[in-house]
Amino acid sequence: MSAETFVRLIEELVDIKVQYHLASKMKTSNELARLVAVKRETDRQRADQIRVELIQALTAQAQTSA
Repeated sequence: MSAETFVRLIEELVDIKVQYHLASKMKTSNELARLVAVKRETDRQRADQIRVELIQALTAQAQTSA
């Protein structure tokens, strides 16, 4: 994984976290709350995927350095 890809994944993870924080502070209608909940679940899945990718990259880097 290139350094650019690594940084892009971290930026995406931070963006997901900021969006989650902002959404949690909003007062919403029932319909909007449902849509936000769906988006939150999708974002959580993407965040989990990013974590896996970053861990794999760091593990591979550590193994090649050893």
